[in-house]
Amino acid sequence: MSDVTQSAAGAVTIDRATDADAGAVAHLLGVLGYPLAVADVPARLAALATPNDALLLARDEAGVVLGLVGLHSFPSIHASRANAYITALVTAPEARGRGVGRALVAAAEAWARARACGRLTVTSAEHRADAHAFYPACAMPFTGRRFSKPLAAD
Repeated sequence: MSDVTQSAAGAVTIDRATDADAGAVAHLLGVLGYPLAVADVPARLAALATPNDALLLARDEAGVVLGLVGLHSFPSIHASRANAYITALVTAPEARGRGVGRALVAAAEAWARARACGRLTVTSAEHRADAHAFYPACAMPFTGRRFSKPLAAD
């Protein structure tokens, strides 16, 4: 996938992350609050090498990574079409407010539609007030709450 969109930041290219992007991916996940060693990124990308998963990056004209969106699609018993889920979305602090996040959400929607998904969903932590304003502005209204329990490794 490689798509070019215009934003206030200029032309933004959306494409799949590769091992060469490990540093940028680790940095952005740290910005989001999920620190990750650069050395761990290739294994995580390999785990996402399925038709139901993707990690897409937004890049500027010089190829600098400005943001990422992680995606997963899955069937469910309660819906006739698969669901798509945004597992992570972050824009580099220096690129915020320039349309990069909107370009990533649009790419996520296109990815979901290409897989015939009937819904695109994202959850957002209670403390992320900026995200709570951002998603409705991207035509993703608040529809519920997330409940989550961490599970210890066996």
